[in-house]
Amino acid sequence: MRKLPVAGALAGLMLPLTAAPEVRAAGFAEAELWADDFGVTSGWRVDRHPRLLADVDGDDRADVVGFGEQGVVVALSTGERFDAPEMWVDNYSYSNGWRIDKHPRFLLDMNDDGRADIVGFGNGGVFVSLSTGSKFMPPKLWVDEFTIVRGWRVDRHPRFLADVDDDDLPDIVGFGNGGVHVATSTGSKFREPALWLAEFGYEQGWRVERTPRFLRDVDDDGRADIIGFADDGVYVARAGEDRFGQPKMWLSDFGYDQGWRIDKHVRLLGEVGGDGRPDIVGFGEAGTLLAVGRSGEFDEPERVLDHFGDDQGWRVDRHPRQLGDIDGDERDDIVGFGQTGVIVATARKTGFREPQRALDDFGYDQGWRVGVHVRALADVDGDDRLDIVGFGHGGVLVALAED
Repeated sequence: MRKLPVAGALAGLMLPLTAAPEVRAAGFAEAELWADDFGVTSGWRVDRHPRLLADVDGDDRADVVGFGEQGVVVALSTGERFDAPEMWVDNYSYSNGWRIDKHPRFLLDMNDDGRADIVGFGNGGVFVSLSTGSKFMPPKLWVDEFTIVRGWRVDRHPRFLADVDDDDLPDIVGFGNGGVHVATSTGSKFREPALWLAEFGYEQGWRVERTPRFLRDVDDDGRADIIGFADDGVYVARAGEDRFGQPKMWLSDFGYDQGWRIDKHVRLLGEVGGDGRPDIVGFGEAGTLLAVGRSGEFDEPERVLDHFGDDQGWRVDRHPRQLGDIDGDERDDIVGFGQTGVIVATARKTGFREPQRALDDFGYDQGWRVGVHVRALADVDGDDRLDIVGFGHGGVLVALAED
């Protein structure tokens, strides 16, 4: 199955977090400083300056893209370090009026040239700056919708970029007041938005702080579908020709009624089994639950690990948990930034292997904080394995994936 890019807009032995596994896993090399910029001491702040990772020059290595005070600053990856930062476009920044709580910004290849471009939801519309490989072009208005002046709010209306019409170009999918609005891409602009489905919207009871929504291709037709975690379970609406089908319940679990809370439990979508279909990975009260994706449904959840859960001391406001392929087997693994460092559970066909400590770094005990420092997974050396990239106090630290 082709993996579609999406941008958007989480009983048994209880192992306390303070007693994380003592065995060091083959997973990551020791962290090294790749850039002495983009950190707290250089003036970068989580609540002002988004820092993202994407391949903007087409060499298959993720680069640093920082939306700074004066403009967008880029540091290209050499595979061993990041080059000195350079200003690629003097827009999309704090001094230009862009705010995290008002203006979503994304990086995605918008014209299918192999380079990630900027997409910004500004006051006056959705602006795109295409990458040339050495700079971003000046912002161009692609559609005058989905913005704050049109009533769209970050705390009410998630907006995503995903290919919903199978032309390899990311489209806008916005969860508005009345339902799901879509503006498909031509590669040089977005077409006028249309209401594709009168569900999943604010007026239908969906809330950012209660009912998360995602986009993933669930049926291998090249179109991203909607997966929504409602009060009573998981609903899926498949993409068709110029519309989404009516939502169908695929699983009566992982919802608010079953005790899942945004501030306590992380719900993610990943490809764990290796069949290309998205599976649900939930970090719940007692551990990690897995619901395997099938054709037309999700299997009943199974607790596959007595780890990474609230009972084991993991907290949303302290310990990020992410999914990504760190060993190159095309299955998404768990990477948890815990109290004492990085804990990894690699995927296998039936779930996950037992967690092991991969690094004594990037954890709460080492001074990393959710509201201060950014931690992400990205392939910065081009070996098809995700590496750890951390924006710390003094700069950008990288721990490369290794056998």
